[in-house]
Amino acid sequence: MDRAGIDALILADSRAALNVPETPAYVYSEPVLRKTASNALDLTDRVSCKLVYTLKPCGLSGVLDTLAPFVDGYAASSLFEVLLARDVALSGHTIHCYSPAFSAGELDNVLSVADYVSLNSVTQFEMAMSLGHSNASVGLRVNPEVRFAYDSRYDPCRPYSKLGVPKSDFRELVGSSHIRHLIEGVHIHNNCESEDMTQLAISVESILETLRVLDGLTWVNLGGGYYLGPEVDPEPLAEVVRSLTSEFGVSVFVEPGTALVQQAGMLVCEVLDVFKSGGKQVAVLDATTSQMPEVFEYGFTPSVTGPEAGGDSITIFVGKSCLAGDVFGEYTLREPPEIGDRVAIMDAGSYSQSRAAPFNGIPIPSCYLLREDGSFELMASYGFRDFAGRNGMIAVAPA
Repeated sequence: MDRAGIDALILADSRAALNVPETPAYVYSEPVLRKTASNALDLTDRVSCKLVYTLKPCGLSGVLDTLAPFVDGYAASSLFEVLLARDVALSGHTIHCYSPAFSAGELDNVLSVADYVSLNSVTQFEMAMSLGHSNASVGLRVNPEVRFAYDSRYDPCRPYSKLGVPKSDFRELVGSSHIRHLIEGVHIHNNCESEDMTQLAISVESILETLRVLDGLTWVNLGGGYYLGPEVDPEPLAEVVRSLTSEFGVSVFVEPGTALVQQAGMLVCEVLDVFKSGGKQVAVLDATTSQMPEVFEYGFTPSVTGPEAGGDSITIFVGKSCLAGDVFGEYTLREPPEIGDRVAIMDAGSYSQSRAAPFNGIPIPSCYLLREDGSFELMASYGFRDFAGRNGMIAVAPA
């Protein structure tokens, strides 16, 4: 399916999502998840690398189950994510894990469950070696020191980065050390929401001399940060895979997250109140930007479905928390919204549910999977017990 077909599917399912049984709710479209994952798998199959989904953007079991037939495994960033991934993994799936740091106890458990573990520093790698597990193949994250991310808050190669061994320090730290014989894999990740695979090719080219220092390399993980849709030219990735496999004989992994789930997810809300403020119309929703944190952090305005765009009715959609900047955005609509209307806030599939917080005691929205047949399957819900437990209450009232 081409880009136009995917966009039409997303629009159709966003309208269907307005019928979710309750609001606010995260709604994930099963058809969009499948189509996005199918496109990604088609691309990675063509270039002969393995597709792994990273749980960071969304670890909901229904989403993982939907993606399962299309991926070679899952990537985790903590012990809990590793355990979750192992629970949902199919036969033949591999579990990958990277974290900026593990305690000895965490790492001991991760090494016993995961198949591939990337360590962030020489110190962490040496700790892994001392634990002596044979299950996991252990590698090291390398910082290519090539910058593409437009926002330094999300740039793995920012100055004084905490993420990986800097390429410029690698030979000094690793090249003359006994561990260069023990490192089985290298992990890189230095981009964010890019459609330009030539940037990945540049990054890999920059670390080839680093890879040549290692004696026992069997895999390279190229990380995420790239979209894998039909609009992306796969040839630079294909050339990277050919280069790595021909020189080093390694398996090559990519681990997208946002690319597979961002457009499949929506935050469906209901209008609670409408009033004028300073000459503009304000509509208060039953959700908050604490349930879609990157709206507040990035300052971008997500698109919406429900109210019809166009015309000259300007409406500011705001969240119901006490935070003055709890604002989703300003929209020009054909008709002003009314109390009880529903709105689907788009592109909420990544880093929304996984980062949501019950600020002001406002519950985290329930999570639904919109099935192919139009039905809704409840995946998760959060009530007073969750809020009370988070705040240290032992005995709580019924939910």
